[in-house]
Amino acid sequence: MSKSAKTVYFFSFYLFLVGLELTFIPNFFTKTAQLPEAHEPYIRVVGILAIILGVYYYQSAKNELTPFLKTTIVGRLIYFLGAVGLVVSQIAPPVFIAFGVVDLLGAVWTWQTLKSEGKM
Repeated sequence: MSKSAKTVYFFSFYLFLVGLELTFIPNFFTKTAQLPEAHEPYIRVVGILAIILGVYYYQSAKNELTPFLKTTIVGRLIYFLGAVGLVVSQIAPPVFIAFGVVDLLGAVWTWQTLKSEGKM
């Protein structure tokens, strides 16, 4: 597995963990994010979507799907900018930027490895 594929492979496990947390113990997340307790099913739906994204990341990394690896950079940057936008708009607490930073760092890591491998 190439270094760039490994960056997405490892990120898939982050997505699995976040997805499992949101699906099965959502109030751990809400407490950490300084949000009210979740009683609606929506946070669990987001968890399931994170698990599905994790599957896509995992399979794309295992199969060296370079176009998808590149696309994850864009998606993770969008998530970071969205998190910042939510905080600046006072829709979400500042801790959301920390979640966005995880995505930003992952995007930069993938971009750097793709560039070093001559794939960018």
